[in-house]
Amino acid sequence: MNNQTLSRLMRMSWQIQRRRHTTRSNALFSAWVILKNDDVAVNYLRAKHSARNSKPVASTNFSLFHF
Repeated sequence: MNNQTLSRLMRMSWQIQRRRHTTRSNALFSAWVILKNDDVAVNYLRAKHSARNSKPVASTNFSLFHF
């Protein structure tokens, strides 16, 4: 992993720790899971927040992170 990815992971884990009031290890684990499964999360969020009769859109147009 490069430094940019590690920095993003650490920042995300700090945010999770502050918002959810969890331990450092749980926050880091949660951030790692989000980072590794971002393609699944994007599809879930797109389906959850789109209208039922909207046209399907390619998942390449969506991303949680811009690398």
